[in-house]
Amino acid sequence: MLSGQRLNVQSGRLRGSVSSKVDEDKDSIEGTVGAGGALVPYAPAHEFGLNGALGVKAHLRTIKQAFGRPISPVQVNIKAHSRNVRFKELRFMRDSLDIVAKIVPKNIDAAIERGIAGG
Repeated sequence: MLSGQRLNVQSGRLRGSVSSKVDEDKDSIEGTVGAGGALVPYAPAHEFGLNGALGVKAHLRTIKQAFGRPISPVQVNIKAHSRNVRFKELRFMRDSLDIVAKIVPKNIDAAIERGIAGG
């Protein structure tokens, strides 16, 4: 469901973060599907896209060339800054849920028919 053309799977954490929950009541059954969490804070950006500023923490960068010419590696401090990001939505869940939404009612109807026929 979460692979193929849409996502270039690298670690599998995003796929592993997908969870579902079913709440049953006397009169209704409600299903909820979600993804994300502490290990995959990028899930909403993948699903809905991102167009805005993103903070970059201070870090070290190793520079191996200057003005297109190779130099001995030098580590430099990069200050914290923000950068503008335009990340196109990948719809890894909504497209799959649209497909499943067409199948589920048929399966429910078939289960009801079996229940009625069985007694």
